[in-house]
Amino acid sequence: MDKIRISDHFTYRRLILFAMPAIGMILITMTYDVIDGYFISNYIGKTAFSAVNIIYPFQMILSLVGYMFGAGGSALIAAELGRGRQDTANAIFTVIIRTCMVVSTVLMAAGIVALPLVSGFLGATPEIMKYGIPYGRILFLFLPAMTVGYAFQSLLITAEKPKLGFSISILTLVSNLLFDYLFVVVFRWGMMGAAVATGIGASLNGLIPLIYFSRKNSSLLRFTRAKMDWKAVMSACSNGASEMMANMSLSVIVILYNFQLLRMIGVDGVAAFEIVFFVEGIFAAVFYGLAMETTSIVGYHYGAKNFAELKSLLRKGILLNLTAGVLICLLCWLLAPFVAGLYVGYDVTVFKLSIHAMRLHSLAFLFMGFNEFVSAFFTGLNNGLVSGILTFGRTFVLQMVCILVLPLLFGLNGLWMALPTGEMIACIPAIWFLIIKKRDYSG
Repeated sequence: MDKIRISDHFTYRRLILFAMPAIGMILITMTYDVIDGYFISNYIGKTAFSAVNIIYPFQMILSLVGYMFGAGGSALIAAELGRGRQDTANAIFTVIIRTCMVVSTVLMAAGIVALPLVSGFLGATPEIMKYGIPYGRILFLFLPAMTVGYAFQSLLITAEKPKLGFSISILTLVSNLLFDYLFVVVFRWGMMGAAVATGIGASLNGLIPLIYFSRKNSSLLRFTRAKMDWKAVMSACSNGASEMMANMSLSVIVILYNFQLLRMIGVDGVAAFEIVFFVEGIFAAVFYGLAMETTSIVGYHYGAKNFAELKSLLRKGILLNLTAGVLICLLCWLLAPFVAGLYVGYDVTVFKLSIHAMRLHSLAFLFMGFNEFVSAFFTGLNNGLVSGILTFGRTFVLQMVCILVLPLLFGLNGLWMALPTGEMIACIPAIWFLIIKKRDYSG
């Protein structure tokens, strides 16, 4: 098949093919913690395994500015490409990455200093902090490269180089596996070894694209001499805030889950949720990949005022995400015993708890794809306000209410059902905005 361009007409097949590298890229990114989790749980212990789930959300919250710059910048750049303004697109691209690097360096320093205080606030016991602080501080040293890598996930799609992103992700996966084995199993460096292995792998996602776009290349974008453009930066930040909010809210929600689980059943509950969180991240990569391509494609056709293609993309995207949701839910249900055995087969209590939690939690996939797609669709339309409302309401407000209220009514099962319940309710405002904002995508 010829190279797929964001200016093309997209059939179902072309949407899937164009999204596959992005899905693979995100899927592999999600496996960094999965791989760390396997080696930490099996070679260090379940307390250390729980420490990852306590510490990692804080690191993620700070690094997620990369998603904001990437998603918001992609929509802005794609719209300029749709208007035929190549030089402007390159200038905005350059400024976005430059700003992302500066901001993430400041956040790295802040994270290293604040980690002990924040860890205690998040509920980490002295035993958990013994494992978590070394892991977190070393991971923060890699924050700038990791953050820029998150930005490039979206920008590589806009540059029509999703396969490059996927190839880099394969390299990072091999790197993470190799170094985790060497540092944790062979050299026995413990949590510090796991953190270094993850940091090295994740950094490649940022460093390789930096080199690629600094040279002449065959993509739509390259770095150029550009003056600081605060208007473009603020526009990208406001438009991409919903994507950052979605991921940031996820980290905050993980913290709330940990609070509830430590209160209700202790470390076993946190260990079980760590597995649920891994599984959710892996399968949700399908929805995130479809959403990332949606932002770039919709942004281009919105800039070109191709409303027929926008309506076609909306119909096809909704159907693809709903179908994927049903298939993923079934697959997660079937694979629950295998996944639980892989991580905590040595502990019967946590093993059984993990299977039950995964099966209830997996019902969220029935609605998650639709909600993620609608939010990304409005980001592509450069309507950051609607996208932000949908994302913040779905990933934070509804989830927080469900996590705090449902356990009071249904106990531990209520906690496992918090995500599915929140995603189901979130479909209502998503449908409503599609109806009242129809003129934005239909002309």
